[in-house]
Amino acid sequence: MKNKILNLLIILVLVLLVSCSDNDDNGQIVVDEVGSVEYFINNKTTKDLVLIFEKSEELGSEIDTTRVISSDISLLILEDSVIGQNPVPEDSLEEIKIYEASNLSDPLSTFSPVNNEDWTITSQELGDYGFGLTSYEIIITDSILD
Repeated sequence: MKNKILNLLIILVLVLLVSCSDNDDNGQIVVDEVGSVEYFINNKTTKDLVLIFEKSEELGSEIDTTRVISSDISLLILEDSVIGQNPVPEDSLEEIKIYEASNLSDPLSTFSPVNNEDWTITSQELGDYGFGLTSYEIIITDSILD
């Protein structure tokens, strides 16, 4: 019985070894390019604001909240990265609701769905393959909130 089990184990190991193929990468390291993004909210209003936003389905559709964003402050609200592509706002965010910090029951404005056109690229550091870090910003003004 022990011989049969040992023989089956040896055969299994041999099959596994034979079925493993050698990579054709000639010993080179394979690098997957990654695109990263930062999202900033720039409060150009006269009010202190709080954002409640829903992340995309790919990010788990989580709801997140910012701390108070004072007037004339730009705040990083989210970072995202994806292998093989540069994320854009529509990839990372489903919805953003903007509230006055003193009243979190009625949103002043809602971005639903989030549109790439509402955002401005403030900096971009792309590597040789076109992937890298992009910073996006959306400027919130009193006219957007009216």
